[in-house]
Amino acid sequence: MHKSPSNRLISGLHKVWLVLIFAPYLLLSTLLVLLAAFVLRLLFGERRAGAWVAPVWTRMLTTLLPMRVEISGREHIDHSRAYVVVCNHESQLDILALYGRLGIDLRWIVKQEARKIPLIGWGCMAVGHVFVDRQNRDAAIASINAAVCRLEPGEGMMFFPEGTRSKSGQLMAFKSGAFRTALMLNMPILPVSIAGAWELLPPGQMLPNFGTVKLRIHAAIETADLDDNAEQARALMAVARMQIARGIEELERMRPAHSEQGRLNEN
Repeated sequence: MHKSPSNRLISGLHKVWLVLIFAPYLLLSTLLVLLAAFVLRLLFGERRAGAWVAPVWTRMLTTLLPMRVEISGREHIDHSRAYVVVCNHESQLDILALYGRLGIDLRWIVKQEARKIPLIGWGCMAVGHVFVDRQNRDAAIASINAAVCRLEPGEGMMFFPEGTRSKSGQLMAFKSGAFRTALMLNMPILPVSIAGAWELLPPGQMLPNFGTVKLRIHAAIETADLDDNAEQARALMAVARMQIARGIEELERMRPAHSEQGRLNEN
């Protein structure tokens, strides 16, 4: 599909906006927010630091992109419980869509190397994100399980069970780590579907498009009284993947046939 002259103009203006306005704001706001998180933790504690900082940061950035985020299924969240949250992984924009928007305070798994980066390491530590050494599987699992044990009501540990972003935009096979953790600790699993983020920032593209990302929160999958073994983990994984896949299909059907997202960058 060839761009019309008006689409080429809009696309060009949007790229200028991203380079001259959004990119500097992203860098500056991220540094300021991470510093604020560190200060807020000292004053009010880890939980409030994360709960206050995340919504402000993500809403400012998605407004400037612009990226609209539509969420359904919040009624499935019980704020008196903590969750293992599992979601498909379409794009780097998934974090902006999810963080501070689900209604629960999310903890994220961060590479150990990020701890050494000034401000970023401090900020991630301040809001309770989990640093893991991916070269040491046993230590990584122990760190994640310990962090999940510390979750309080209204909090969740975020997992992308595909293990990486989808290169094709299609849902990939799941890995069992999140489900083994949920079984071991008798934590409910909260599946979430995301659709639209891949079109906004597909692999290999530096500048995101603008458009809409949709999220659907599904009913929690209970793990209480289930046996903690590999077979049960695979069964839970299959149930969660089926829910997420169905949610993606439903969200995709809700999008216009000729959605504005991604169309401005088509050849």
